Amino acid sequence: MRHEPVTSRCRPERVVLLHDFSEALGGASHLVQVLIAGLRERGVPVTFFAGDAGTNFHRRDVEFIPLHARALLDRSPVGALTVGLYNHAVLRRVRGWIRRHDTPGTVYHLHGWSKVLSPAVFGALRSVQGRLILHAHDYFNCCPNGAFFDYTKERDCALVPLSRACLQTQCDKSSRVQKLWRTGREGLRRGLLDGSSNAERLLLIHPGQASPFRRGQWPAEKLFAVRNPVTPPCRERVHAESNRGIVFIGRISAEKGADLAARAAELADVPITFVGEGSEMERVRSLNPRAVFLGRQDRAGVARALATARLAVMPSRWAEPFGLVALEAAGSGVPVIVSERALIGGEVEKAGFGTAMDTANVARFASEIAALHADNDRVAAMSRAGHAGYRGLCNDESGWCEEILAHYRNLVASPVPAPAAAVGEQA
Repeated sequence: MRHEPVTSRCRPERVVLLHDFSEALGGASHLVQVLIAGLRERGVPVTFFAGDAGTNFHRRDVEFIPLHARALLDRSPVGALTVGLYNHAVLRRVRGWIRRHDTPGTVYHLHGWSKVLSPAVFGALRSVQGRLILHAHDYFNCCPNGAFFDYTKERDCALVPLSRACLQTQCDKSSRVQKLWRTGREGLRRGLLDGSSNAERLLLIHPGQASPFRRGQWPAEKLFAVRNPVTPPCRERVHAESNRGIVFIGRISAEKGADLAARAAELADVPITFVGEGSEMERVRSLNPRAVFLGRQDRAGVARALATARLAVMPSRWAEPFGLVALEAAGSGVPVIVSERALIGGEVEKAGFGTAMDTANVARFASEIAALHADNDRVAAMSRAGHAGYRGLCNDESGWCEEILAHYRNLVASPVPAPAAAVGEQA
């Protein structure tokens, strides 16, 4: 992974952002909106391709191109299987825009493609791959299931993506058929982009992602860490030492460990509040009938939930590549218990913002919850440390935008020749 100084002051003529969704439904889609705002504040023209219909996107200072596709989860099984593998409409629209409007000073930045855009977007971007940046909000630009995690065995995966061992392993959370389909998508992505790593750069959200991507044939010189921005929902420190109860913020799903949080809270006899939605809600409710479910909340609602919490938990089963929830809580002054698998886990514990542990060990997880509820001094120390020092593990929004803009500048200062057209690309 490189940490080169970026000294060029060349300015991109335009930045083309591409993402599955046009509104802030989660971490990656929220960051796309932050980036759009930051680029426009700096006077950089932006074109935004979104996979959805864009019903709730209202900016007038951006060339907005909704592709009017549906998310795979909203399609029939046959529709998801076919369009999710290759969305021809996405290929035509994006390739058409590039043919009409591309310039040597235009930079392309693809954030997420796995839920709507499909690998077809890489076919459209092939001709501009020398000015293409991918963003590693997950591991889909390398690993078929996007996580380097074996969901059937609930353990991290150390296999080389698309190796014989990978192809023979059923690691998908749904089925072997789903694994084969996801493998086909990753194979298509590599073929359409003429190789596993033929974008010019891959921006990592944490330095710890470099090792898995190198295992997946990404060369170190194309990997750059740009830590996510974090803005705590609560500006003033939450006096967590005076509160009681746990808050879980995020998707209520098995991979996020919502069931682990529910079971540990029940075992510790501590109240728990869930902020978010997800497929496991009814199961989680059955595991902890006393749990409170607030549903999806805006920033003010999240702030209210944190303001009354003693602890926030992030017990994800897989190795979270960042951990926005944990740092938003810590920055608000709420200590966190995070999975030791999370890439920020050890950093959080070392900085004194909370503890990192094997949260899949529910008895031990519950014991730590109970211990922190009995120790006001320890909670107060964690609260103060997180509120004062969280910025050491993340960017602010302005700094994040500047780092990304510096990468854009580097690409237009040293343009890479476009590849030869692929077979059929002239059609």
